[in-house]
Amino acid sequence: MPEQIADAETTPVEQTPAAAATPAPTQVPNSHFDPINAEAPLICKDCAGEFAVPYRHFQAGVVFHCPHCHGSYVPSVSMYLAMTEAFEKFIAQRAEAERVFTGTGGDHEAFAREQAAAVEKFYAQLKELARTMRPAGKVVRRKGLGAMFT
Repeated sequence: MPEQIADAETTPVEQTPAAAATPAPTQVPNSHFDPINAEAPLICKDCAGEFAVPYRHFQAGVVFHCPHCHGSYVPSVSMYLAMTEAFEKFIAQRAEAERVFTGTGGDHEAFAREQAAAVEKFYAQLKELARTMRPAGKVVRRKGLGAMFT
């Protein structure tokens, strides 16, 4: 029986001619935004430290902890709705740009530069959202020597 397993492992798998003859589809540059790996930037209400959490976990009522001061951060419903609206609008714009690009067959490098600039602009917008919107909860006031300089 072990001899049969060894023979099965060493037998090469043959490719069918149909699979080898299938042309690869035209590729769009893979620099577009990936919402699965996106991060939502947040600013701690206690220490004002910046940190990011995966967007797929960003929901109203979920408790995040600041890596700087270990304070809790709970997004409110308005924060969740604003962040979700921004992500959905951006993803729709990128999908439309990608559809137009594949339809026209434009320059790959120019499209990649445009995508990178759009992603940078989007993250700047998210940081502005994080600065303007505050989570639910009591703001902790600094104590001691640090309180004099705030």
